[in-house]
Amino acid sequence: MQTTEAQRARNGRRRAGAPARCGAGLLGALLILPLLGGGCIFDTREPEGGPGGPQVEWVNPETMGNALGNMQRALEAKVLTNYGRSFSEDGLEMILDAGDEAELGGNPFDSWSAAQEEQRMSGIVNSAEAELEVRWTVRDSVDETSSERYYEDLEYLLTFEKADSVAEYSGQVDLWFEDDGAGLWFITKWIDKRDGSGRRTWGWLRASNKVEFEAR
Repeated sequence: MQTTEAQRARNGRRRAGAPARCGAGLLGALLILPLLGGGCIFDTREPEGGPGGPQVEWVNPETMGNALGNMQRALEAKVLTNYGRSFSEDGLEMILDAGDEAELGGNPFDSWSAAQEEQRMSGIVNSAEAELEVRWTVRDSVDETSSERYYEDLEYLLTFEKADSVAEYSGQVDLWFEDDGAGLWFITKWIDKRDGSGRRTWGWLRASNKVEFEAR
């Protein structure tokens, strides 16, 4: 995938040779991040947030787990620069659960981008004025090509809590990543699916653009 010099500068990466591959079947247990955010001791870590503001750690996404950790920390801190930075700037394919799309009368994300995703989720989590906890349950990792891989049926749970009310969103997502050529992985496709719990999905939250609380 080709990027401009400005795009490469924003993501703080240079293109180099393709990385070594690892096999499928990475993880099968419940992982409550930020455990996934850890990498080897040589990972480059940067803080996100200005002077006096929240400092949110960025770990180079040399693994897909690192990318999930960056997203989790950014969402919970409500400082979403690192969240948007986790998606490819060359375009983002966002696919809703078929039931959600039918209820919504279409897919409002037919044309979507990393910048739009960051802006939308930043507005949602900050306007909710609630504590947010993000959990991923990683089932598997699949190598599709030498530069493309994905999590299949990656489970998620978003819990927004206030003193007198709560809102939960859950589902499964096939989350596709591409290697930027320098061994860093960025999200290119999000295929959202209902999980049978009766809760609304992340895709629905994104489309409704607000958190719908229920009294405790």
